[in-house]
Amino acid sequence: MYGLIGKNISHSFSKKIHNFFENNNYELFNVENLKNFINNNYLSGYNVTMPYKTEIIPLIDKLDKISAATNSVNTVIKKRKKLYGYNTDYYGFSKLIEFNNIQIENKKVLILGNGSVAKTVCYYLKNNNVKTCTKLVRNIKSENDILYDNFNDFNDYEIIINTTPVGMYPNNDDDLLVDIKKFNILEVVIDLIYNPLKTKLLLEAENQNIKAVNGLLMLLMQAKKAHELFFNQKVSFELTKEIYFKLLDELYNIVLIGLPLSGKSKYAKVLNKKMNKSLYDSDDEIKKIIEMTISEYFENKSEDDFREVETDIIKKVYKENNYIISTGGGIIKHKKNMDLLQQNGIIIFLNKDANIIAKKDIKGRPLIKNSQDILFLAKERLPLYKKYSNIIINIDQSIEYHIKEIKEKINEYINNQWPKY
Repeated sequence: MYGLIGKNISHSFSKKIHNFFENNNYELFNVENLKNFINNNYLSGYNVTMPYKTEIIPLIDKLDKISAATNSVNTVIKKRKKLYGYNTDYYGFSKLIEFNNIQIENKKVLILGNGSVAKTVCYYLKNNNVKTCTKLVRNIKSENDILYDNFNDFNDYEIIINTTPVGMYPNNDDDLLVDIKKFNILEVVIDLIYNPLKTKLLLEAENQNIKAVNGLLMLLMQAKKAHELFFNQKVSFELTKEIYFKLLDELYNIVLIGLPLSGKSKYAKVLNKKMNKSLYDSDDEIKKIIEMTISEYFENKSEDDFREVETDIIKKVYKENNYIISTGGGIIKHKKNMDLLQQNGIIIFLNKDANIIAKKDIKGRPLIKNSQDILFLAKERLPLYKKYSNIIINIDQSIEYHIKEIKEKINEYINNQWPKY
C-alpha cells in the first residue's frame, strides 16, 4: 500500500496521478500526529506534503543527498524496517525548468516563500548558476529572508517563483503577494500551484505578456520519480506525457461564450452527452436564485444588479473542475467574471453571425427588443469575446459538424499545453 500524507489534502491530485501510473493501491492520509503515523502505518512507501516535509526528517533513518541538502523529504520508502527519505521535488522542478526551456543561468530570481519547497527550488537554482536567488517572506527564518514589504527593491529581477499556497484552491481569490507590474525586466513567472491551473498571479503575468508557468508538470514529474522509487522501475516520458493530457482533460472546464441566441445552451447540452463533464448553465442557475425569468428581473432591476447576481453564480463553479459552463451573452462585460472563469477554463467563443441571429423571432431577451439591438450588442461585445477566447468556432455549419470541430480544437489546445523543449 502507498499514499500521500499531510494535512488538508482531500483535494490533492496525487491519488489520481498515481492511479494513472497504474498504482491502484495509493490513498490519501490526513495525518494529525506525524510521529504516531510513522510508527504505526502499514505503507510500503508514501509521499509527504505540507506541513511535514521538514518535520519528518528526524524520523527518517537515511536521507538521500538532495533531502539532506534541502532539509526536505517528500518521498519515503520502507525497507527492512528502516525508512529512506528522498526529495523528488528537485527532479520535478528540474523538469519543469527544462521542458519549459526557461533560461536561469546568470538570472536574478525572486522566490516567494521560505518553506520546504522554496529550499528545494533555491538549491536547484544555485546548482545551475543563477546570479542571485532571493526569498521574499512573511516571517523571517534566516538571515537571507526579506519581508514582502521590500519587494520594490528587487524590480530588476527577471524570474519570480511562487512556492507558497497563496492563491491555491479553495483560496483562489487571495491577494497577490507582489505587484508584478512593478518589475521592469520580468521574463518568467512560475507559480508552483496547480489548482487552479491559472492562479491570479499567472493570469496577471499573461496580461503583462510575461511567460506564465504553473506547477502541474512539477507535480507530475515528482510523482513519476516517486513511482520509480516505489517500484524500482522506469516510467517512460511518453506515458508521463499521456497522463499529463489525461489530467488536463479532466481538470479543464469548457466555457462557452457568445452572443444571445448563438447556441451556447444547446451546444453545452450536446457536449455534455459527448464528454465526461458536468453541465452548468449560468442563466438557468440565475433563474433559480432570482425565482423569476431574467426578463422579469430586468423590469425591476438594472443591468448592473443582474451582473452582480451573475458574478455570484460564477463564483459557485469557477473553482471546480471538469464542467461544461454555458454563460450568458453579457458575461464578458464584467472583467471579474472572465478572470474567474479563466482560472480553470478553456474559453470557447461560438461566433454566430449577428445578422443571422437578427432574422430570428426574438422573445424574452431583456436587452433585445428588435433586430438592431442584436447588431448593436455584436458591435459592443465582439472585441471582448475575441479577447477572452482560447478557441473561436465560426458557427456556419450543422451542430454535428461544429461539435466535432470543438472536440478537435479542445484536444489540440490541451496537446499544446505540453511544453515544447
